[in-house]
Amino acid sequence: MAVYGLIAHPAGHSRSPIMQNKVIFQRQIDAYYHKFDVQPENLAMTIKGLRLLNCGGFNVSTPYKTDIIQYLDELTPLANRLQAVNTVKNVNGRLIGTSTDGDGFWQSMNPNQPHENVVILGTGGAARAVIATAQQYGVRHLTAFNRPHSGWSQRETAVAYLSQGIGQLADLSDNRALTNALQQADLLINATTVGMNDARTLLTDYQVGLLPQYALVVDMVYRNQQTGLLKAAKKHQLLTQNGLSMLVGQGALSFEFWFNQPADRQLMAQAIEGK
Repeated sequence: MAVYGLIAHPAGHSRSPIMQNKVIFQRQIDAYYHKFDVQPENLAMTIKGLRLLNCGGFNVSTPYKTDIIQYLDELTPLANRLQAVNTVKNVNGRLIGTSTDGDGFWQSMNPNQPHENVVILGTGGAARAVIATAQQYGVRHLTAFNRPHSGWSQRETAVAYLSQGIGQLADLSDNRALTNALQQADLLINATTVGMNDARTLLTDYQVGLLPQYALVVDMVYRNQQTGLLKAAKKHQLLTQNGLSMLVGQGALSFEFWFNQPADRQLMAQAIEGK
């Protein structure tokens, strides 16, 4: 039986094993997907062990998406540009890293939903993956809002580089810039963890109300399906989407990368939701 899995710390809350094993079982593939909670000092040894086991592939989550790169043999162009990996495939003993986070996000959206002008909150790993793949899904202009911090100029350069010139970084406390961006946005994405465990939001109710009526509000948080941001958006009768469909999207693309066959996204979503 081939071994697949997830490397993360902590790994306990992950729903990836339920989702992946459901499709593996349905397709009668002789494999099993495990979760490996790996302490930082054991990362190198874990990769060595997975090579010895001839592991077929694995997902990589927080905090190892960048640290993993030094132990891989090859990166796809996207993973190289991002300098982040969430999926690894073993091809004849060579470990090849890619990123399915960004494509998983864009493919989880209704393709008919307008998304030419995008506002994204945050510039962390999830945001960067979405920014790096935005242009190929028809985004024309993207503004990433962040709180000011010491690495601002590097972050500014990263947003411009990753977005292939269509993106810019702006200060979340700049009310005029935020107001202008929200009034023109057809897609608002929260790519921070704000609202994961409580009702906090980065935007006020008034600011959410600035969005056009056709805009879609996406919160990448999936452990709290009704975040404060989504509640505010629904109050203003805006379309909403939580992070579950992105989780399914990136997981399905990982499955397809490993097994070279289409994943059943509906089955994966049902597995995650416990249906």
